[in-house]
Amino acid sequence: MKISAFVITKNNADKIGECLDSLSFVDEVVVVDDFSTDGTPEICLRHKARFETRRFTGFRDQKQAAMERTGNDWVLEIDSDEAVSGEMRLSILSLRDENFERHAGFSFPRITRFWGKWIRHGSFYPDRKVRLYDKRRGRWTESDVHERFLPDGPVGKLEGDILHFQDLDLPEYVRRTARYADLSAREYFRGGRRASWHHVTVRPLYTFLYRYLFRLGFLDGLHGVAIAAMGAFGTFLKYMRLYELEKGADSPPAGPTPGPEQVRG
Repeated sequence: MKISAFVITKNNADKIGECLDSLSFVDEVVVVDDFSTDGTPEICLRHKARFETRRFTGFRDQKQAAMERTGNDWVLEIDSDEAVSGEMRLSILSLRDENFERHAGFSFPRITRFWGKWIRHGSFYPDRKVRLYDKRRGRWTESDVHERFLPDGPVGKLEGDILHFQDLDLPEYVRRTARYADLSAREYFRGGRRASWHHVTVRPLYTFLYRYLFRLGFLDGLHGVAIAAMGAFGTFLKYMRLYELEKGADSPPAGPTPGPEQVRG
């Protein structure tokens, strides 16, 4: 079975090369770029990827546009700050025609490297993602913050980690958390959700305890503390921004949301 991979990117010259190197086993790689200015286009062309530009209008729209540019029915979705591990590659290459016939998609565990350490607890792992699927059988979610493709049919589980490189320094981690909270709050507001007192009091505390204690984040040491605390901080910010939107302190923008380099690595 022939497989196409697709990637969306903007100004990811420090990571896109490793991402594309890991995709050398697929039959086609499509990169849709939001007019990068840091050398990303040159790296993609050196890797002989099919490279196209498109102005960013949201994660879902950008990924759907990239998927539609692929030439094969089965596609592998990888983010520009991710790479396919050796075990994941072998899992895909070991699939037979009957496996593709019986399934509409396959999921893989994703492991994140944070501050130079692979995180295995605190809700960061195994973090399974459906990333290999038949693009003819399914649809994209309406959400533009937690966008994903929903296969219409059985989804198999394969071994081999998606490698996620999130080596952000603390100031950038805080900025990214705040931007993501803002986008989530605006999406909640447009969907009719409203904030209440427990969202900004109980929910942040629960997020910290869930990640740090129940999901064993403490086993990751100081990294686990930071991840749990930033999760609680993001929850607080999200619902406080939603409260602000309710009170008319701001209004959801009519234009596109920030590009991929502004929210995700």
